[in-house]
Amino acid sequence: QMMLWPSVLLCFIFTVYLTEASNARNVLYIVVDDLRPQLGAYGQSEMYTPNIDKLAQQSLVFERAYCQQAVCAPSRNSFMTGRRPDTTKAWNFIDHFREADVGRNWSSMPQYFKEQGYFSAGVGKLYHQNLPPNNDPPSWSDLTQFPYFYGDPLTCPNGTTFCGLSRDKYTFTDINSTNIMLQHMQYVNQHRDKPFFLAIGLHKPHMSWRFPEEFLQRYPRPESLSVAKHRQKPDGMPNVAFHMGLAPRSHTDLNNYTYNISVPYPVEVQQHLRQGYYSAVTYMDSLVGDILDLLDHLGLSNSTIVVFHSDHGWQLGEHNIWAKHTNFELAARVPLMIRVPWMRQTAGKKTSAIVELVDVYPTLVELAGLPASKENLQGVSLAPLFEDQTKSVKSVALSQYPRCRNIHMKAFGGFDACTDTKRTDFDYMGYSMRTERYRYTEWVKWNGTDLEPQWTDVLATELYDHEGDEENDFDAFENENIAGNETELVKQLSKQLRDLFSNNK
Repeated sequence: QMMLWPSVLLCFIFTVYLTEASNARNVLYIVVDDLRPQLGAYGQSEMYTPNIDKLAQQSLVFERAYCQQAVCAPSRNSFMTGRRPDTTKAWNFIDHFREADVGRNWSSMPQYFKEQGYFSAGVGKLYHQNLPPNNDPPSWSDLTQFPYFYGDPLTCPNGTTFCGLSRDKYTFTDINSTNIMLQHMQYVNQHRDKPFFLAIGLHKPHMSWRFPEEFLQRYPRPESLSVAKHRQKPDGMPNVAFHMGLAPRSHTDLNNYTYNISVPYPVEVQQHLRQGYYSAVTYMDSLVGDILDLLDHLGLSNSTIVVFHSDHGWQLGEHNIWAKHTNFELAARVPLMIRVPWMRQTAGKKTSAIVELVDVYPTLVELAGLPASKENLQGVSLAPLFEDQTKSVKSVALSQYPRCRNIHMKAFGGFDACTDTKRTDFDYMGYSMRTERYRYTEWVKWNGTDLEPQWTDVLATELYDHEGDEENDFDAFENENIAGNETELVKQLSKQLRDLFSNNK
């Protein structure tokens, strides 16, 4: 009888081990680039995204989620710190939040989990390359054993906008990143003594749209693909709001076409470009599937929060724009879904509450059962929406974008996106506010000395009515600027916008 004790003790220890592992609230964080919410969960069916659609069926889906600036580096500096661009002082591809006079001692989202005893590891494009430097070492647990892999954003061999290539002959950055993430997952499975925060940033569908050739076969007939109904700039839109995106001669397959602020690409070119974007999305979706399949296989799904979102949206010819880089709905709105396996009542549910990417940090902290950060995060926890999807956690979403005058861009309105311009040299900042019904934007003179807006010097205003918008028609709205017809409403919204941005620095 005494000989049974070791077996009983071993069984007890193993049971405790499993219980602790199942109670550990892990986080798997998946960020993708340039993805608009044109997915099955958002009422769309033209793109093939079975893995993201499956995740959505197990998640709470946020139908109205918005980034804080529709370009890579500023958006990522924002959601990885839970702070807005006017606080991170990162509005371009030069600056970052770790600068001495900004947030050198802030705890980023993965860093906060690390400080709470989590194993934290990342791979791929989570931060924009070197913003902060070296993919922000304070965010990660062990860069000696797990050196950070960012991956070069490779282009197409012939300089085209997209290319389907042989797996045998060509390298694909996101496949390399995914393989490293799968190794990280194997590691945490073998070391269940502490919870984990694993994060991966997939480059696609960022350009160039380079992917294994089989994904192009999903869309063999580009002439069957839809195009935007409103392919012209919005009526009454100020030129400062426009951004060209895919310029003629920027890629070899666009060399023979005319395109400017008033002349859209021909329909067949637009369908060709959508074929590339869609193929890149389906490729990215397959990698999301590989990651989630291994999570299931390792028995970690029931103890792991899964977060999926994009850094910003993308315009596929709507408003005659082929890019992000604007304050329009399609640039600012992102897909966001969060799967919390111990909150099964939220699986497949949707909420139309207005939320922002700046909210993700405090939300994950609360969902993981950790104490709230004592830093001045500017987002709010979305945890109440997991209990009641009809609740409201905020009344508006705030976005912004700088503009710089450029004499070489006259055909496209005369402004560029300021990505490579010093923040002291911006000309204007566009501040945008999305309410339940309206999108209101003010383009104001930028004070480069104090790095703040001059509210008394307004270049232009925009007001777009979203009445009846159920967020499933991608270009039925924001096609007419009505600011000139709504003087009193503009006055009210202007005061609200200025108060909110002034109090969120």
